[in-house]
Amino acid sequence: MTALPLSRWELQNPQQLAELLTTAQTWKEIEALGKAYPDWKREAWELLSPEKREYIQQLKQWKDCPTAQKFPLGCTVERINSTQGLTGQVISYWSAYGIDYVMFRVGQDIDWCQAIFLKRVKADNQSSEN
Repeated sequence: MTALPLSRWELQNPQQLAELLTTAQTWKEIEALGKAYPDWKREAWELLSPEKREYIQQLKQWKDCPTAQKFPLGCTVERINSTQGLTGQVISYWSAYGIDYVMFRVGQDIDWCQAIFLKRVKADNQSSEN
């Protein structure tokens, strides 16, 4: 009897692939899933909502950006000089004149800040290292 390495994902249908795509946090995860299940990629993509497709496209667009690596989509951030301790969830990025910006949701509001003035925080609101 030989021991073959098990696939990291053992999916049975395109619906399961679509579900896994929606939980991916990096472009590398998306690529690995696509390579593992090339026959289901297109069908799984069609099953995704427009919002999830946009999320995956953002992962691809920003895959090589150091700011996106430091502050991945969905992570919690806080301004370094914040006196109120408000935190937000990263939703997008942009760059202008060589400066990287992060857009994040704070409650019902959307805020943005230069990446150099943000820090990533843990889910329980305790600061983590920059």
